[in-house]
Amino acid sequence: MLITTLTARLSRASAAVLMLALMAPVASGETVFYRYVDKNGVPVISSKIPPEYAQKGYEVVTPSGRVVRVVKPAPSDAEKANLKSKAEMAKWDAELRRRYSSVKEIKLAKQRKLESIDGSIQILKGNIGGIDTRIHQKRMEAANLERAGREVGDDLLKQLEELKHKREVTVARIEKREKERQDLIDKFDQDIERFGVITGRRDS
Repeated sequence: MLITTLTARLSRASAAVLMLALMAPVASGETVFYRYVDKNGVPVISSKIPPEYAQKGYEVVTPSGRVVRVVKPAPSDAEKANLKSKAEMAKWDAELRRRYSSVKEIKLAKQRKLESIDGSIQILKGNIGGIDTRIHQKRMEAANLERAGREVGDDLLKQLEELKHKREVTVARIEKREKERQDLIDKFDQDIERFGVITGRRDS
């Protein structure tokens, strides 16, 4: 009985070795296989590996079980995002070191940028004042015509509409510039904070 059992086991082992020996060899002449874990959590050894399992990592092994190479799982979306974040942080740090030597320099750059944006906002607000004056004038013209019992012409009405549209466009430009101003403040404040972290200098 014992001899029969050993014989059966040896036969199965021989069959497994024979199956592996029949697999395609690599360029070096040594036969290798892919060892991976399937969806049921069961280890599998095969001459081919489905793409969905290759993404999860696998081992390249010889018929004797020697591991030739270990292929790590593809990074998850979270890991990819983390790697990207680290790369972006390193780029940010390098840019800060290249452009500035002190917090004072960053604050001066911030002030110059804000002065430029504030100047453009003031110009746009001045334009709004001029447009409002012209709108008021055109409305007075229309009111005078109506009081005189005369019809308000299409040209005057068209001018009023064009002025209103111009005012709306200018208001939108002001809002855009104000948003840019706040974004600029946020960016420079972040730069100042980060510069302090990487250099240890927060007030100089």
